[in-house]
Amino acid sequence: MKMFSRLSSERGAILIHVGLASVVLIAFSMFVIDHGVMWVSRGQAQNAADSGALAGAIALAFDSFSDRADDGPAKQAALQFARANKVFGEDPDVNVGTDVIFYNPGNAAKFPAECADDSCVRVDVYRTNRDGRANPLPTMFGRLVGLTEQGVRAMAIARAAPANASDSLKPWAVADKWLEGDGTPLATTDAFEPMAMPPDQYTPPDEDDPGTGFTLSTDYGTELALTIGVEGDVIRPGWVQPIDLGGDFVENITGSPPSTWQIGDEPGKLTGSWSNQSRAAAAALMSLDSGADWDPVSRRVIGSNFEFSPRIVALPVFDLDYFVGTGRVRIVNILGFFVDRLVGSAIIGYLVSKPDLLVADGESVADEASFLKNVSLIR
Repeated sequence: MKMFSRLSSERGAILIHVGLASVVLIAFSMFVIDHGVMWVSRGQAQNAADSGALAGAIALAFDSFSDRADDGPAKQAALQFARANKVFGEDPDVNVGTDVIFYNPGNAAKFPAECADDSCVRVDVYRTNRDGRANPLPTMFGRLVGLTEQGVRAMAIARAAPANASDSLKPWAVADKWLEGDGTPLATTDAFEPMAMPPDQYTPPDEDDPGTGFTLSTDYGTELALTIGVEGDVIRPGWVQPIDLGGDFVENITGSPPSTWQIGDEPGKLTGSWSNQSRAAAAALMSLDSGADWDPVSRRVIGSNFEFSPRIVALPVFDLDYFVGTGRVRIVNILGFFVDRLVGSAIIGYLVSKPDLLVADGESVADEASFLKNVSLIR
C-alpha cells in the first residue's frame, strides 16, 4: 500500500512579502523624505522670519521709529528680507499688512512683555495652503496615500531697544542741554548760568523723562560744534570736557577705549589743553571713511564704504548740575555723532542714532532721549 503526503502549495507567498515590504518602504520613504522636506523647510522659514524681523527692527531704530505704515521703512525692510529667504525653492508668503506687525494694546498677547514700549517688530512667514494662502510644500510619497501637500510657518520678534552703554565711547564729554532762565531758545552763544536771575534750568534725563536734554524728535540731524574745553571755561552748547577712559587719549578717538562705559558712570577729568590732540585724532578718524558725507535732505550719512561708518561715534553727555556742584563728570546720556568736518578749533558733526550695547539692570534714559539703539532677536 502506497502512502502519499499532501502538502499545500506555497506559490505566491513571496508576493505577499514583497507587497508588505513595499508598503513599509513607502511609509518609511514618506516619513523620511516628505517629513524631511517639512523640517528642512521649517528651518528655512525660521531663517526668513528672523531676517525679516531683524531688518524691520534695524529700520525702526535707524530709519524711522515713528513711521509704521505699510509702505514705511520698517515694514518694507521686514517684507523684503523675509521674502529674500527662499523656503524650499520659493518665496514664503508674507502679507505686509497682517504678517508684519508692531505691538499695540489690541495684540499684546502676540508679544512678550518687554515689547510694551512699542519697540518690537513681529514677522510671520508661511508656506501653506491654509487661510487663503496658495504656496504649500510638495509631497513625494505621501501622494500614494492621499497626502498631496503639507505646510510650515515660522514667527520671529526683534526689538529695537534703547541702549545704555558703549564699548567705543569717545573721550569727549559734551554738556547737556538746558533751558534759558529768560525763556528764550538756547543759542550757541548762551552760557549755562544756574545762579543768574532768573536762573537757567537743567533737568537730567532718566528712564521716564528726557528732562531738558537732547531728544530724538528735536535734535536728530542737528549740527553740533564740539569745542574742546579747559578748566574754568564758561559752559556753552557743544562745550566738551576731555575725560579719561583708560588707555591712550588719541587711540580712544581713532579706535576704542579698553573698557565699556555706560550711563551713570563717572570717568575722570583730564586737565590741561587737549584741543590739538582732539583735532588731529578727529582728522585721522575722518580719513578712515573719507567718502562719507552728511545728506541734509534725508538726514543720514551717505557715501560710506562701511555698513556703519566709523565716523559715527558714541558721545557721552554729562550732568550739568552735578558737574558745576562737584567738579566731576557723570554720564547721563550717550549720543550718536557723525564727525563731519573741522572748522577752526571746532569739531563739527551731526547728531544721529548709533547701534550699541544694552547692559541689563543698568541706568537708562527715556526712549525719546535715547540715541543709542540695541537691535536683537528676542523670540
